Amino acid sequence: MKRIIFLLLIVFLSKIKAQSFDSLLLEVNQINHDSDKINLLYKQGFEKRAINPQYSYDCAKTAEKIAQQLSLPYYTAKVNNLLGILFYRKGEFKKAITYHLNALNLRTIINDKKGIGLSSANLGNAYSDLKNYSLAEKYYLQALQINNELKDITQISNCLINLGSLAATQRKDDVALEYFNTTLVSAKENNDYHLQGIILNNIAVIKMNLGLFDESIGLSFDAIKAKDLSDNEIEKADSYLNIALSYLFLKDFKQTEKYLMTCDSIITKYNYVSAKLNYLQIKHQYLNNIKDYQNAYQTLLRHNQLNDSILIANSDAKIDNDFNEYISTKEFSKPVQNSKTGIYWFFGCMILMAIILFLIILKFKR
Repeated sequence: MKRIIFLLLIVFLSKIKAQSFDSLLLEVNQINHDSDKINLLYKQGFEKRAINPQYSYDCAKTAEKIAQQLSLPYYTAKVNNLLGILFYRKGEFKKAITYHLNALNLRTIINDKKGIGLSSANLGNAYSDLKNYSLAEKYYLQALQINNELKDITQISNCLINLGSLAATQRKDDVALEYFNTTLVSAKENNDYHLQGIILNNIAVIKMNLGLFDESIGLSFDAIKAKDLSDNEIEKADSYLNIALSYLFLKDFKQTEKYLMTCDSIITKYNYVSAKLNYLQIKHQYLNNIKDYQNAYQTLLRHNQLNDSILIANSDAKIDNDFNEYISTKEFSKPVQNSKTGIYWFFGCMILMAIILFLIILKFKR
C-alpha cells in the first residue's frame, strides 16, 4: 500500500539489462508450452518487483509478447496484472488502471475469484493515489468480499490494511490504527515480514501525525528491520523518510541530514520516483530550517518540475470503470492476431504539517 508516482520510460534500475535475465531467457526458450513460459516469467517478474524492477519489467514485456499469440484470457490477465503493478510503482496511474481494468474484466469473464480480488485491490490502490476515495473504497470492499468468500487470510489482511490506509488518508486515525494493529498481530503470527514492514511504516506515519515523533522513529526502524528480512530494499527509503521528517520536527538537523542522505542513496540506486518527490519536499524544508536558502530554492524547483511532470502524465487518468473501452469478451472468441513554479516565497511559507499530510500512508501493493 503506498503513494507512488512518475511517467516517461519504464526503465527502473539501469540502462543495462541484468545478466540474470539473459539466463532466464535461455530457460524460457527451452520450455515447449507458451502457457508455462508465461507462468515462469510472471513468477520471476512478480518476485523481483520490489528489489529489481527492471528485471520484472523485462519479464512482463517478454510474457506480453508470448500472450499476444494466445487466445486464453487467464494468461493475458496475468500479464496485464504484472504490467499494471509495475506502471503503478512507476507512478503512471493511467496505464496502471488500464492494465488492471483489463485484468479484472478478463478474470470476471472466466470467474477467477482470486484474480478478481487481486485486481480489485490493485485498482483501489491506484484510485486512492488519484484521491478518488469513493472508487478506492469500492474496489477495496469488493476485494475484501471476494477474499472473505475464499477465506484467504493473507489477502484479507491486505484488504484491511488498504482500508486502514484509506481511513488514515482521511485523518480517521483511530479507525486506521485499529485496522493496522489487528493485522500486525496476524502478520507476526505468520512471520510475514513484508507485511510487517508495511504495517509498521503506516503506524509510524500516524504516530508522527499525532506528534509522537520518538514512537514514530522507533516504529520506522522496526519497519526497516522487517524490510531487510523480506529483501524489500526499495521501500526502506519510505521508512528513512519518516525518520528524517520526525527528526526535522524535533529540530535535530544533524540526524535529519543523515537519514535524508541514506534515503537519497536508495532512491538514486533504484530510481524510486515517488519517494524522490517526498524526499525533495522534506529536503526543501530542512534547508530552509538551516537557512541555506539558495539550495532550498533549487530543491524546490526540482520538486516542482518533477511534480509538474507527474500531473501532466496523470491529468487524463480514467476515473471510472468501462471495460468495453479496453477489451471485450468478443475478442476472446477468436484467436488473437500477432501485433507486430511555483514561487519560492510562497512555498517557503509552507509549514511542516503540510508535509505530513503529503506523506499520509503508503499503499500495500500486490
